[in-house]
Amino acid sequence: MSTGAAPTTDPLELLRQYTVEKKTIEFLDKEGNLTTDLLQAATVRFGEDASFARDTPTRYSRSNSDDQYTLSALLYFFDHRDQPFYEYMKASNTLGLQTVSFNDRSGLLDYITGKSDKAGAGTTESGKQASGEGDGSRLRTDELAAGAAATSAVGASGAGGDTGVGADSANEVARNVMRRERTLVTTSTALSSNKSFAHVSELLKELFPSKSAAGSKDKNAASGAGAAAKTGDAAGRRKSSHRKRRDPIIVVPAATTAMLNMYNIKALLQDHEYIESRVFLEKGGQKPREEFVERTMASTGQNIRFRIVDSVQDFGEADWNSLVCVFTQGAAWQFKNWMWKTPEEVFQHCLGLYPKHQDEQPKDATRTWGIMPLNIERNKRHMDRATVAGLWANLEQYMARNKPDFFK
Repeated sequence: MSTGAAPTTDPLELLRQYTVEKKTIEFLDKEGNLTTDLLQAATVRFGEDASFARDTPTRYSRSNSDDQYTLSALLYFFDHRDQPFYEYMKASNTLGLQTVSFNDRSGLLDYITGKSDKAGAGTTESGKQASGEGDGSRLRTDELAAGAAATSAVGASGAGGDTGVGADSANEVARNVMRRERTLVTTSTALSSNKSFAHVSELLKELFPSKSAAGSKDKNAASGAGAAAKTGDAAGRRKSSHRKRRDPIIVVPAATTAMLNMYNIKALLQDHEYIESRVFLEKGGQKPREEFVERTMASTGQNIRFRIVDSVQDFGEADWNSLVCVFTQGAAWQFKNWMWKTPEEVFQHCLGLYPKHQDEQPKDATRTWGIMPLNIERNKRHMDRATVAGLWANLEQYMARNKPDFFK
């Protein structure tokens, strides 16, 4: 007498079911406590149905690849489904999360939201690729293999003169492949861009001031003594401006779930008020690419402008040298593709701040990072001003000790 095995719980199906039925999906940290931050979660719990490790592979595979999307990748993608793809991709890469490819976005979103019953041709069942259903890269690969086999058969039978059946079969396979092809990129779309490179000339002048000065001298050598005097004054002003340091840089986490990010950091540093980022998101606010905050230094009375970003992707040597402070949520993948390879090395070159609620404990992993906690009250907003004053005092002390050039 055989006994039936218990059915295997499927995280992809549960994600679809809970999304369609608008049920709550819970995140648990490694101590088993509830958290709203996917990056801090160790476990994803679907009510009383099942729980999975955050990075459990699902049955949904990436197009043209055998890589299976993890549960964390699908959750992060669905949470950022309305974000422009480039911003979503940059943020997920910065956080060290798997990125859902552009080709898979539409089909995956339709399946998770219940608009489609097809989970895509790349979906696997019990660890094996599903066969016969869907139209996509998997089916296309099978057909191409069949076409190659048919072509080989044609070549092998060519000497005998009976090639009609083999040729018809190969042509039918080719027609099936062509029917399923989609044009994703054209020469026009490949060359289009919404980026501006107007800042490049200014950057070159800043990086190579000596060449600019030399060119200016040669150009003005033939103009009389009076013109030379004027040129000397202008060159002196340019040289003085080149001596000015770049704005000191503060980096915040890119995740919308982080306690401090590009949505709410300016309100804290400039207006001395902590506002949860979800307030800005619910109002439909767009995430700033960068922010600027001016601060009068208490020790010198000097007014310094700080630049705030959440990505170091475009950093050059001058940017790294201008880095003075980093806010972190305690996730090591925040520092992927940084100049320094480990969090400990990062915080040897800048001030590290760990924002958290007053009653929370810092993550164990951060104890060796050499960072300072930034305790924010949950409900006592009148305490924010004192918190921010302490933040600025610590940052000014750090800059005076380690980056004194900013005060010159």
